[in-house]
Amino acid sequence: MNFYNVRIISAFLFIFHITLAFACDLPGHFDFCVSNNDEILYSGCYDTVNCGPHIITYILTKERAEARGRRPSSIFTQDRDGGILMELLAENGYSLPHHNNYTNSGYDRGHMAPNADFNDTYENALATFFIANIWPQTPYVNRVEWLKTENETRRLASLYFSVKVIIIVDEFSEEKVGIIQVPSCFKKSVYDLESEELIYEITVYQLTTRPSD
Repeated sequence: MNFYNVRIISAFLFIFHITLAFACDLPGHFDFCVSNNDEILYSGCYDTVNCGPHIITYILTKERAEARGRRPSSIFTQDRDGGILMELLAENGYSLPHHNNYTNSGYDRGHMAPNADFNDTYENALATFFIANIWPQTPYVNRVEWLKTENETRRLASLYFSVKVIIIVDEFSEEKVGIIQVPSCFKKSVYDLESEELIYEITVYQLTTRPSD
């Protein structure tokens, strides 16, 4: 068995383990995945209580981390997964927020699975512009503190060749953007895909803000 096959088998076993460890079986939570050309780019669990992703998880490879594609100029839509989550929520009496719910809120539309981790192709990067992949983030958190975690994740992917990224959002402030509860922090864990070792863990806190009247 060659090294490549060993890595593939190890990756499969690790994905299975992590998926079970973070099963999203909470009331009002619905699993989803976003794919392109039969490849699952990222998956998550949507929280209908707070109106955003409770969990986002994906594998980041060295090749993808080092790709230098262009950022799509796009709005966040409800159907990057082919509309499956939107239909599932509608069947259960829920709906997804809209891109314009964030407009003039004082908050950025903060990617959890960032487009820069998928810009090996334009289509892959575009798939991250999914309303179920974002939370309200203050401009400072989104453009400085959370960006630091994204850059570190890409550095680790280049170093370890393949990493598993898990983002959890489960703590909230009392502030809302429309129907969307504003998180008080964002938790990220990164694992070496081959050894299953936790190699990076961080919680980014944010102070909520209201735009001036």
